[in-house]
Amino acid sequence: MRKLYIVRHGKTDWNVQGLLQGSADIELNETGISEAKELKKKIDLDKIDLCICSPLKRAKQTAEILVGDQVEIIYDDLLFERGFGDYEGKKIIFDLIAPQWDYKLNDSSHNIESIQDCLARAKKFLDKIKKEYPNKNILIVSHGSFIKTLHFNLVGYDENTDFLSFNPKNTTLYEYDYE
Repeated sequence: MRKLYIVRHGKTDWNVQGLLQGSADIELNETGISEAKELKKKIDLDKIDLCICSPLKRAKQTAEILVGDQVEIIYDDLLFERGFGDYEGKKIIFDLIAPQWDYKLNDSSHNIESIQDCLARAKKFLDKIKKEYPNKNILIVSHGSFIKTLHFNLVGYDENTDFLSFNPKNTTLYEYDYE
């Protein structure tokens, strides 16, 4: 049984302001850098064979702080944050965003990546690492909404799943067994 260690990037100014980041390439703020340095102290790099990371700056900075030059970092576009289209850079308003997490509705209006498309991308990533990195313990550094879809691919979901029930926190380590 191998392990997946999944981390959401550190805080950014947009996180603090409550703005949707999506694919916007925002850097960590000082708090995010400090959070990543604190998490680094808690991660046993001897248990990690490689790190796969989103190529967006906030994730890259987090991964580089966490593993330094001790673990190889591979950047993978499949780990990009869910695209929030016209809502990127806008204040998060729950009533506007909640329907975007309804599996049956599968809304992609306002150029948002639909929930089913994001779940499929997460599954594609998991299938890829299963094939390309068998028997490897992997640290994944990505983004809140995409991590949510990874989580539900790992634990299971159906058309009635409440995807808002799991909310990954910045620089928190989530651990999964993965075959």
